[in-house]
Amino acid sequence: MKLPRALDVLAIGNINADISFFVEKAPAEDSEVIASDYEVFSGGSAANFAVGVSRLGLKAGIIACVGGDDLGRRAVTELDKEGVATDLVKIESAEKTGVVCVIVEGGGGRRMVAYRGANSLLAAAAAEGLRKAETKFIQLCNVKKDVLKEALRLKGSATVSFDPGGASGELLPDDLWGVDILMVNELECAAITGKRWDLGADAISRVVGKVVVKRGARGSLLIEGGKKYWQEAYDAKVIDTTGAGDAFDAGFVSALVKGFSPSVCMKWGAAAAALKIQRRGARVALPTEVELTSFLYK
Repeated sequence: MKLPRALDVLAIGNINADISFFVEKAPAEDSEVIASDYEVFSGGSAANFAVGVSRLGLKAGIIACVGGDDLGRRAVTELDKEGVATDLVKIESAEKTGVVCVIVEGGGGRRMVAYRGANSLLAAAAAEGLRKAETKFIQLCNVKKDVLKEALRLKGSATVSFDPGGASGELLPDDLWGVDILMVNELECAAITGKRWDLGADAISRVVGKVVVKRGARGSLLIEGGKKYWQEAYDAKVIDTTGAGDAFDAGFVSALVKGFSPSVCMKWGAAAAALKIQRRGARVALPTEVELTSFLYK
């Protein structure tokens, strides 16, 4: 799908293929377990997020890299079908598309092994794409510090939201100057600050205007302007937690771009995550706007 004249949201980050194995319990070292099933899903935090906000009614695009292989072509085709603008997806013919092996345990928890492949070339693609795109909002998904710096340098008037994911360990609070919204879980918050997560969130809120901490079944917290908004997690049968954080981000950002209050943004994030974890797969399980609003206001 070609870029519309102006995007509501531009996601920057990974596109992957997820190979998910469903087991009762992950194997110990030097042991083997038998999977009850496996499935191959399209994934990657940025791609998941872009699909999430598109399903929730926003005009979304993505900057990412895929390999010149069948997995890459399939990924772009699926994003096109979801209404996500893919003009800024760079095809790296000499690379393989990123792949993640996901082991999903009986309780819905998961362990992952990632091969980055073409994702490792994102910085150059981000710099090129940001010069071409027109957007109100940039969502950085699990990107390294070099991509963060490029986005902050080239953002123009766009709001920048950052979910560092696995890149949290390389960040310090001072790296976040210029970021408008930080979205992390408890471990990531602690990794950035070296403090207990709640103390870390307070510290980061002195640098970043909005700090969102996702706490899984324990709910979530938004700190904005010195005020704290606590959101309980909604009751849900946990089938697969893969992509729950991406779903939360998509729900929160969609509500924010639509102009809703902080408390409603938190509800949208929590609802999107609750709906996602009840189904397998990081992306196929993302809710539509009708599903989300029906869940919230039933």
